[in-house]
Amino acid sequence: MKIYFATNRDPNKPAAPTDFGTRFSASGLTDLRFGSAQVTGTRLDKYTLDVAPEKLDVGLDKANVKDLSGQVLGSRKVFEEMRAEMVASKQDCMVFIHGFNVSFRQALQRCAQLKQFYAARPMTWLVFTWPSDGSMLPFKAYASDRDDARASGVALGRGLQKLAGFLSGTRPEDYCGQNVHLMTHSMGGYALRWAYQSICGSGGNLRRLLEHILMFAPDEDDDAFEVQHKLQGLPDMARRLSMYHNAADLALVTSDVTKGNPDRLGAAGPRNARALPDKVNVVDCEPVLSRRQDSDGHGYYRLNETVRQDVLAMLAGQAPVDVKTRRYLPELRTYRLKKA
Repeated sequence: MKIYFATNRDPNKPAAPTDFGTRFSASGLTDLRFGSAQVTGTRLDKYTLDVAPEKLDVGLDKANVKDLSGQVLGSRKVFEEMRAEMVASKQDCMVFIHGFNVSFRQALQRCAQLKQFYAARPMTWLVFTWPSDGSMLPFKAYASDRDDARASGVALGRGLQKLAGFLSGTRPEDYCGQNVHLMTHSMGGYALRWAYQSICGSGGNLRRLLEHILMFAPDEDDDAFEVQHKLQGLPDMARRLSMYHNAADLALVTSDVTKGNPDRLGAAGPRNARALPDKVNVVDCEPVLSRRQDSDGHGYYRLNETVRQDVLAMLAGQAPVDVKTRRYLPELRTYRLKKA
């Protein structure tokens, strides 16, 4: 199974990497490497990498006259491959940002699992994988990963801007006619906040770059969509945004109670859903979840069948009120999933 990736992790070899580690690239927080992985094995836990070559230094003389013709951009090579796949298969692209405590291997594995789980709608998948501690010391690891997610926002924002630049720079005859979506899980939503803020800070504009943003169990503050320095403007990046939450999410309850965070967006949902733009859909998943299937209530985005059907309906372009897996709560302006 082919998975594309972008990462600001440290490569094991600068010139021709065969793997990536747990720290930031030695070249800086914004240093991004792009490539693809063939993911195999019964548990999708084996992989071989094809890392795109990258050469940014063209020499002082050329740089002084702004001659960048000698640059080799790994992002362009990977985006060209992705576009060709999307055209050939007439399928959309899904960009995935993982959460807390995920290694490079696990990031590829998780993205492959998602590609398999949502296979009823074939898509080209790209995972943005940022350094995740993976320590056995949970409090220290959580704090470390939160810092790393925030720092990785600059690289993620740069990657999204590269994607936007590629899409806007593609010739009309090369337009693939397919959509690009974005999916985040847990602390990946926090990384997205800082990517968005980085783009805004650099004067970038990603208005309507994406068709659909899907946020699962975001480890974010419950007022995030109300505050300018958090996620207030994020809905402008997409035609539609869906936010899935579970009040019985033990991972987010732990984040809330033991780590001194405000109420989590991915637990009880936004503080005031009635104030959100119409394009934002808030979906309560708690009624359909089972501890037997998902022990901590945090992995439903890749485990629960009702959630899967709901997501597939949204990606197919159904109006939120017409999706059969949910019912609308007008007094709250939110949706609640229904048991089959």
